[in-house]
Amino acid sequence: MEMPPATRSSARAAIDQLHQGGSPVAMPDTADDVIDVGWRRWQSFQRRHRKAAGTWDQRSEDLAKGLRDAFEPDRLLVGPLMEDYRHLASTLGQVFLADPAQPFR
Repeated sequence: MEMPPATRSSARAAIDQLHQGGSPVAMPDTADDVIDVGWRRWQSFQRRHRKAAGTWDQRSEDLAKGLRDAFEPDRLLVGPLMEDYRHLASTLGQVFLADPAQPFR
């Protein structure tokens, strides 16, 4: 499913706001890549976790791990940055949920 332009715009604004707030993982130069990776990960949750209930916490943590894996060279060395990825994932998840075509509500 392609991301609606309004959702992309909202996600971009959210990343810009996180960057201005000092987030070390929300950078304007990688925002489009983060949005694309995040959207694909969000959309594929049910396919990858058939037995999971798909609660907000499960989906948000899954998104955080997907972003970490996509943008960090060694996931074992992320350390405290994982909290920043969780915050980024939570923010993007809220934007993605605002899309009326999303099955998870």
